Amino acid sequence: KQWYQRRVSITAGTEKVDLGSIDGVSSIWKMTKFELVPFHESRNATADLVQLNNKYLDLLHKTLSLPTFFFSYTYDVSLSVQAAHDQRQSDHHKAMSAIERTDERFVWNKYLLKDLECDRDLHGYCLPIAYGVLSITTCSLNGKTFEYVLVSRRNWHRMGVRYFVRGADDTGDVANFVETEQIVRCDGNIASHVNTRGSIPLYWSQRSDITYKPYITFHSQNKQKEVFMKHMERQVALYGPNTMVSLIDDKGKEKDICRSLTYIAGQKSYEGIRYIHFDFHKECGKNKWHNLAKLMKEIEVDIDGNGYFFRDNRGEVQSRQSGVVRTNCIDCLDRTNVVQGLIAKRVLTHQFQRLSILPPGQEIHQTSQFEFIFKNRWADNGDGIALQYTGTPALKSDFTRTGVRTKKGLLHDGVKSMKRYVQNNFLDGGKQDGYDLLLGVYRYNPGELSPLALQKHPIAVFLPTLMAICFALFILKLVMPSDTWTAQLSHLAVYLTSIYVLWKLCIRNGEHLVDQPRLFQTLALAKRQ
Repeated sequence: KQWYQRRVSITAGTEKVDLGSIDGVSSIWKMTKFELVPFHESRNATADLVQLNNKYLDLLHKTLSLPTFFFSYTYDVSLSVQAAHDQRQSDHHKAMSAIERTDERFVWNKYLLKDLECDRDLHGYCLPIAYGVLSITTCSLNGKTFEYVLVSRRNWHRMGVRYFVRGADDTGDVANFVETEQIVRCDGNIASHVNTRGSIPLYWSQRSDITYKPYITFHSQNKQKEVFMKHMERQVALYGPNTMVSLIDDKGKEKDICRSLTYIAGQKSYEGIRYIHFDFHKECGKNKWHNLAKLMKEIEVDIDGNGYFFRDNRGEVQSRQSGVVRTNCIDCLDRTNVVQGLIAKRVLTHQFQRLSILPPGQEIHQTSQFEFIFKNRWADNGDGIALQYTGTPALKSDFTRTGVRTKKGLLHDGVKSMKRYVQNNFLDGGKQDGYDLLLGVYRYNPGELSPLALQKHPIAVFLPTLMAICFALFILKLVMPSDTWTAQLSHLAVYLTSIYVLWKLCIRNGEHLVDQPRLFQTLALAKRQ
């Protein structure tokens, strides 16, 4: 793609690892190495232009190095088992090329393929690549051997990182939307169940400003219901009736968005939408994890009523999934992972009993060997989704892995939270730019000044430098004290006061100190303001 004046490159995967098979026939591959292959270079490029081109290439390298991009030559990784079956039954299936059959929401190289897609003769070169988390595990239980598959497909529309992409856009797409499918293949039979997660479908943002948890800001208040309906009507059209489970707090910084969502989503006039609010932190705080049973009791009718897709070894469909549970917390990560794991466990018990993997009356928690696999695959799934969105593994993963909250888990969560703070405030701007560049959200125009060439705000250099100097002088004064206690205390007081004042100035000018995206989001924010 021609993003650079000096270099026109093709992005090509060069190494892959076999992850296994979902259908028992086709291999699923993980892309492990790639190259940006130049096929045209300008000989008259200036040193500044070469440096700029290298910045773009570096953004692409870092994005393509993120886990996990996966694909198959003969299996459509963008479709759930049920969606793929329906596609094969359609009248137009045989006349369509592989790229035309995909669910474009999960085809991450859609923009890169757009020129090839224009010519149907080139569709054979269009290989769909998905981005998310995938595990395929061969298991044995009660004398039965089966494949347990867990795949999460990340929607590339409104893609971004934690504090730079929140809520919905004008088209109804939301941040951090992930379709997670749990598949069991045994004796030629296949069972599948789909969960979804996605950011709260309202106009809102929560921009990094160097505080630990930034304030939530609402936009276009008079259009909140409109964008909510745009998103949810599409979900109902895609998945059937949606049970919308919100796990956010009804106090603190989440209170206003919680009440706005409850007011809009809680109206009874929506067809195919049932809204449930469960204040996760209030209900499960202080290790009251048993209260999750209250939520499961409330939604078990929806889970069982939605059912799951089941195709027997003769190729006949015995049941279908008719609806979905859509879960969100504020990030759609840690709390969401816990609840989705519980939903999956309930469905899997029914599937196992149908497949005679479990006898009637036996449940997964009574099978220690497989329960260990189940919990760890779901914890790995949560970690993978969290890494893509926040830069760290998921919190509360000790509960997902073991079923109990531990002191060690709390300590690990503290470390992860600090890593998230650093990542989200000082490292995420470039990551967002990488996503925007790869997905064609930002397209470089050679006739315009590149946003990457712009200098940072002077405050971004001035304030941290002054603070570092004052802190260094404070430490130096502790190591090399003055001759008298009076002089020593006065010097320390001056340095501490300076540090405090500078910190307050940093808080006030936090948006300038954060590593902000510099490509598409810079232009979008300017237009909005």
